[in-house]
Amino acid sequence: MWLFDNSEGKFNIGDKVRVKYRGQEGRIIDKNGDLYMVELEDGSYTDSYTEDQLENCW
Repeated sequence: MWLFDNSEGKFNIGDKVRVKYRGQEGRIIDKNGDLYMVELEDGSYTDSYTEDQLENCW
């Protein structure tokens, strides 16, 4: 079950993103203020990033 944050931002929980400096893809699993928590696709790493550290991934 995904929890949705109604605050404004470029990304939403569940969006597929790429962490720019890591070059790895994952999904946004939570949002806390200005930080997006991203779980990488291989499941080995979860961390928080600011909006400018992420880009849409199709």
